[in-house]
Amino acid sequence: MLDLTPPEVTLLDPRDLVVPEGRGLRDQGPVVRVRLTGDVEVWATGDYATAREVLTHPDFRKNPAHWQAYTDGEVPDSWPLLELITLSGMLNADGADHTRLRKLVGKAFTPRRIEALRPRVEEIAQGLIDDLAAEPGQVDLRQSFALPLPMAIICSLFGLDLDKSKQLAHNFAALHDESRADDAPAAKAGLVSVISELITEKTAAPGDDLTSALIAAHGDGQGSLSDEELMETLLLFLFAGHETSANLIANAVVNLVRHPEQLALARESDAWSAVVDETLRRDSPVRTVMFYYAAKDVTLSGTEIKAGEAVVIHVAATGRDARQFGPAADEFDILREAAASHLGFSHGIHYCIGAPLAKMMGTTGLRALHRRFDVQLVGEPEPVASYSSNAAGALPAILSSRTAD
Repeated sequence: MLDLTPPEVTLLDPRDLVVPEGRGLRDQGPVVRVRLTGDVEVWATGDYATAREVLTHPDFRKNPAHWQAYTDGEVPDSWPLLELITLSGMLNADGADHTRLRKLVGKAFTPRRIEALRPRVEEIAQGLIDDLAAEPGQVDLRQSFALPLPMAIICSLFGLDLDKSKQLAHNFAALHDESRADDAPAAKAGLVSVISELITEKTAAPGDDLTSALIAAHGDGQGSLSDEELMETLLLFLFAGHETSANLIANAVVNLVRHPEQLALARESDAWSAVVDETLRRDSPVRTVMFYYAAKDVTLSGTEIKAGEAVVIHVAATGRDARQFGPAADEFDILREAAASHLGFSHGIHYCIGAPLAKMMGTTGLRALHRRFDVQLVGEPEPVASYSSNAAGALPAILSSRTAD
């Protein structure tokens, strides 16, 4: 007989979304019915195999036009998470639209352009480290290193005046903090203003930068980026690249402080790329990915997802799944062979196009920081209350200069 019992609904509160809660989510089953802030109900998974299936399944979409609760008006216009899930452009595009946008962006975001940034990344990292060395006493490594490093690099990539970085950082902080939901519209307006000025400037006087390349991009008979697509693409790179790269660096620092034997190994073998991959696995900079929508009825790990229903992926929980990463999945081990199969950069057609740059920023920044300093954390880092951002809001530390290797 068909079981018509409604599924039990679990509250998925951003204040409680630390990894142990993700493990609890997995313990309830591979697919769980959850209630988000604002009493919006969706499906969730923290199971690695199930998440990977969603990311590659041909019947899941990213465009919220496929979410029935949204199109029917059940999700209120005031719901704070709408700012993220309704962004147009590559992040929430499907099919031919996504292929066209990714092809255009890929022409501008080339390996050559990324590799050409390496000297600039090293220069910026060294400048921040010199500033830290001149600052006596306790420092906040998140504010003084993890955040300004990717912001400065992304500004260089875009051809954006670094004087704008503080304004951008302030606006991004408001968008990422669910407790400041009332500030989100003004924050996005501030970002749009900065990017609009940049587009106007680069249209009039192109340079050797990503913005100019995107403005000039044309896809073999498929046309150029529209004004809206250009705006949303630049916002996506700022939004995704800045905060997530900062979280990656900060989470790696915490893991290396807590596992000094792994730090010694990284220093001895220059294994900073392995540090980055293991951090992306164990402590993904992204807590959840919202959303994937079923375009038709889908059976997912034994649970039927109806057409028009939404699934949120608890990425941070997937990295601790013992079925994928072994019984010691909670441990930080830079020699873990399976670490590179993490979902920290997503998977499938929506795999992060900026992943090579993020890894280069992470390896360069962590190598430079730990070559110069021994790091001692002050207190226990407190994770921010966020569905999207998985890191501590501050990283107070005392730095001790090392003797030259």
